[in-house]
Amino acid sequence: MKLPAELDKAPVMRWKEEEQTLTLVGEPVLEMSLSWPEWTGQGALARHAGRYYARLARRWREHWAREGYIRACLALAERREQSRPFAPWSVSLSGRVTLDGGEYLSLALAARERREDGRTLEYRWGDVWRRSDGAAAGLGELLGGERRWRRHLRQALEQAAQDARRAGLCLDPELERPLRRWFSPRRATLTEEGLEVYYPQCTLAPAAEGAPVLRLSLPQSARWAGREEVSS
Repeated sequence: MKLPAELDKAPVMRWKEEEQTLTLVGEPVLEMSLSWPEWTGQGALARHAGRYYARLARRWREHWAREGYIRACLALAERREQSRPFAPWSVSLSGRVTLDGGEYLSLALAARERREDGRTLEYRWGDVWRRSDGAAAGLGELLGGERRWRRHLRQALEQAAQDARRAGLCLDPELERPLRRWFSPRRATLTEEGLEVYYPQCTLAPAAEGAPVLRLSLPQSARWAGREEVSS
């Protein structure tokens, strides 16, 4: 049982938010919105994950403030030459907690960029952290340490793609090879039901679908199965 003083030092996560509008001669050209997790308190998770997400937010901020801003300014100039209206670019970094309990903390994150013509670029990924040492957890560990977890996961992904198509997601007709080629453990996260796996935009579906998400049921052998909810 934790004493009151220890509870004061327990890590607590919150989402930090930041908004900024970049202009050119007083005209808005890029609207930036950043949201990332940070921790107060002590512990390995607060230390390692907190530093990681602070760096992540800084890198996206710098990318959009330089490369993104320059491209948006060029788009504005082109629109002005054509006497066409210009809508400021809108870029965002956001996230959500997908599993908060037991041994693991899992988050899903997304970076989006909407340009002046309405086209949207999207990138999704997931992070799973061990509470005990604040380290990232791999899929092999999460799936119970099975030696053939990649083959089992591939079969589950094929079934998840069929389910997503039946649910209305406009997936490409041939998926067997793209499912294998574009799969990355870096683009997966835990949920209460199992796994969410994210694929890059335009790999499994038309660009209008964004970054496709496939949802897999919870394997019986998964390390986080049968977990007990605990406070963060």
